[in-house]
Amino acid sequence: MNNIKLFCIPYSGGMAGIYYKWKSSLLPEIKLFPVEAAGHGQRIREDFYEDVAAAAEDFSDRIFRELQGNEPYAIFGHSLGALLAFETYYALKRKGVHEPEHIFFSGRMSPDDLSERTEYYKLPEEEFMEVVASYGGNTGEIMQNRELLDVFVPILRADFRLGETYEYMPHNEKIMCDMTVVNGTDDLSVMICDLERWGQHAGKKYDCKCVKGGHFYIIENVEETVSIINNILRNKM
Repeated sequence: MNNIKLFCIPYSGGMAGIYYKWKSSLLPEIKLFPVEAAGHGQRIREDFYEDVAAAAEDFSDRIFRELQGNEPYAIFGHSLGALLAFETYYALKRKGVHEPEHIFFSGRMSPDDLSERTEYYKLPEEEFMEVVASYGGNTGEIMQNRELLDVFVPILRADFRLGETYEYMPHNEKIMCDMTVVNGTDDLSVMICDLERWGQHAGKKYDCKCVKGGHFYIIENVEETVSIINNILRNKM
């Protein structure tokens, strides 16, 4: 089988390194390429993105640089990363990059679903962190440590601002590679109808999967998450 590169875009406040938890479970032919966002992790000293369009330009540049010719690749984005993956797909198209073999949108409503606009990123720190904590993850550890709060609150605010100030603009064509929408069974932030709405952006095969776990099922349930990816990408090699 041929190798395929899997580019993974993190969630709000997430570092690219969280995806390395998948590495030992992925098929050997799937080469993992987590993409770090500006202002996060190894890029902590860089300025945050002004908007989703700027983030998509940066992510598409980084993906483009990793591709050799027409080698196969796939994209996975979780939560805010799903929105960024959506716009990154179109940024890659504008650059003339070939279609991915597959794209995975995880843990987020469809980009055009803007019915419940929020401005959580403007809340005072305590209230803002309560909102963040409602999604689960390791927020409790952060909230009990002043040094961690000083580091992560600005990152989280910047990421929430990206998602909350995003203005959806229809694209001229649908996504012309197969796509899969994934969500945790216990993730109350995204409903089944929210997942199904992604289907209107599909120009080819579209499917929806649920994995046991909450919003952060990608960390809580690595084996089931990676099994879905392996089964889908195995047929693309």
